[in-house]
Amino acid sequence: MAQKKKRQNKAAPGRKPPRAGQGVRLAFAILFLCGFLVTSLILIARVRESYRPPVNPQRVETLLADARVEVENTLLRAGLTMADMESSQRGELTLMQARGDLPKEELLRQLSRRLQRLSPRFRLLVARQQRLIEVSFDDRPRLRLEFRRSEPPVPADTRPAVAIIMDDLGGNLGAARNLLATGLPVTFSVLPNTRHAAETATLAHRYGREVMIHLPMEPLGYPAANPGRDALMVDLPDEELRSRFLHYLEVVPYAVGGNNHMGSRFTADARGMRVILELMKAEGLFFVDSRTSGASVAGTLARKLGVPSADRDVFLDNRQDVAAIEAQVDKLVARALKRGRAIGICHPYPETIQALANKKDLLQNGRIRMVAASRLIR
Repeated sequence: MAQKKKRQNKAAPGRKPPRAGQGVRLAFAILFLCGFLVTSLILIARVRESYRPPVNPQRVETLLADARVEVENTLLRAGLTMADMESSQRGELTLMQARGDLPKEELLRQLSRRLQRLSPRFRLLVARQQRLIEVSFDDRPRLRLEFRRSEPPVPADTRPAVAIIMDDLGGNLGAARNLLATGLPVTFSVLPNTRHAAETATLAHRYGREVMIHLPMEPLGYPAANPGRDALMVDLPDEELRSRFLHYLEVVPYAVGGNNHMGSRFTADARGMRVILELMKAEGLFFVDSRTSGASVAGTLARKLGVPSADRDVFLDNRQDVAAIEAQVDKLVARALKRGRAIGICHPYPETIQALANKKDLLQNGRIRMVAASRLIR
């Protein structure tokens, strides 16, 4: 019996007993394979993140031109004028100089956000000690802006001031050119839903005129009175209002502020106006209430939210008659002389442009000064 047990305990012929080291080697192999796979996945992810598909050279040039627009916009919002800026080209690098101080941090943060909206490949470098900012694309410097010390300040001009905003621009380039030909510093308020919006804004900027967005808003008489496509309507959700407003910024370059087009219903709607005014504050824009409704809450809400703002004082061309418009210009000047400042609003009618040209001497006679709308914002 004992011998039978011994025979049963013997290993079967040809079968080797397992070695202790084999299990350890197998475990190490599995760990190595797992580590290799994890490392490979990490490397692949990093390569995918760092890979930037090539961009069409014409597209790059368009992006760089748009970036320069945003930089100049920021300088205008900081209170500089086109006369304070100079530029030259060195290869692919645009060199700009500006007389004055660097914009405030909030304006620079807004600039960075705007550049990122154009393309995530843009980067903004701010070097306050060196008094410069630099815009790079794909980590290559493409625009460098240096700030020179401004000249000693001249005494403040305390003469009464008038600003004239011409609404409804953008549909006809001829009207914009005729307005420029008057030589008056009229502020251009451009409708974003017009055919020549971007061209009109660029033309105005080129000739040193201030640009605003003429914000299309719902009137009480809608749909008989129609503010145009993609207007701001009271029944739109907040996100759609934001989306439409940001689109306006894209199609009207160089804008430093905005005023309402129509809007007798929308400017009386606190919820909708809050959405728009909060965006304007974030973008560093001012707001002028055209006062198309006595029920408007825009001005009160703007002051509450800390948005720089002002109200329209005089409509110049409710009657499209040269003599009647000239009389309204006289009224605007008289109000400025009495109160120290006044804002007039008009439209690109041939009669209006003729009346303004006729009143050029009055508007520049030394008793008052004619300024851009932003100069009368509080």
